[in-house]
Amino acid sequence: MLIRIVDIGSNSIKASVYDVQNQDHKLVDKAKLSFSLGEEVFSGGSLSLSESAQDKVASFIQGLPTSANGEKVHFTFVLATSAVRSARNKDAFAKKILAKTGLPLRILTGEEESFLIHTGIASKANIGPQEIIKTIDIGGGSAEISWSKGYEYLFGHSYDLGAIRLSQRFLKGKTFSREAFDQIQDLALNEFKTRFEVKAPPPSQRAFGSSGNIRAIARMVECVRGGPFIKLLPEITVGSLEDIAEITQGKSSQNIQSLFDITSDRARIIMPAVVVLAASMRFFGIHRLAISEAGLREGAAFFWSRHGHLNLPLETAASETADKRN
Repeated sequence: MLIRIVDIGSNSIKASVYDVQNQDHKLVDKAKLSFSLGEEVFSGGSLSLSESAQDKVASFIQGLPTSANGEKVHFTFVLATSAVRSARNKDAFAKKILAKTGLPLRILTGEEESFLIHTGIASKANIGPQEIIKTIDIGGGSAEISWSKGYEYLFGHSYDLGAIRLSQRFLKGKTFSREAFDQIQDLALNEFKTRFEVKAPPPSQRAFGSSGNIRAIARMVECVRGGPFIKLLPEITVGSLEDIAEITQGKSSQNIQSLFDITSDRARIIMPAVVVLAASMRFFGIHRLAISEAGLREGAAFFWSRHGHLNLPLETAASETADKRN
């Protein structure tokens, strides 16, 4: 059976089709709309989605094919994350998506987003039954940090520390400065310390990062460290992030783009993500961060393959965890 997961993110809109069989899922098709709803919502203080932005997203979903590899897509689920979650007119946007596509829009809570991202990464990580893994995802509007033991979900929260959100607040087209570094780092550490009651995170055997921002940071690390070093230590470390922050201080986004061979759109927002990633790795006890291609869409496909639905409020995840303990 084929199912499609549409992820309306802050930096892009992505749609993936999965073949779901025997409680497993396999990617068979994907599509992407490179359009930043985060720029719409977080710039200018309006916190609203324009009519044109809403229409563009609806048209993308409308235009998705009804089949993949010659087989009908049986179910399509439309999920929205931080930018839509923050928008004042999110209810009107949901109504427009339903009216134009016939599909209900599920606006995920931060806790649901954290759970699905972590589940997606864990589903592809071949983890041991007692292995503790931690995950970090830094999108345009928020950062999700979670961990689990085996497949027992222990902790996960979403913080308003996304790359677009912070760029609009602290950079606004200016060069990346030491002052911006300190402000972003202080905000991130304060969020981690005060936003939620977090018990000391357990030591983990492995940690994974996902999202386009973290994959771009991994490419920046390669540029800083060089090929031979990367072969010896392919993961992101706090030290490598500190090197990037040092090199980029006083640099414009154009300078950063040329230094690290990343896209201009990514260069405009990447440095807040670097600072948040370094702060989160320190705070949550992560020494090395491997890169995962999986994320929210894989988590939704995995959960659906096991349960046949996506009815996943935070209470459901907590009760399932409690059931496993009993």
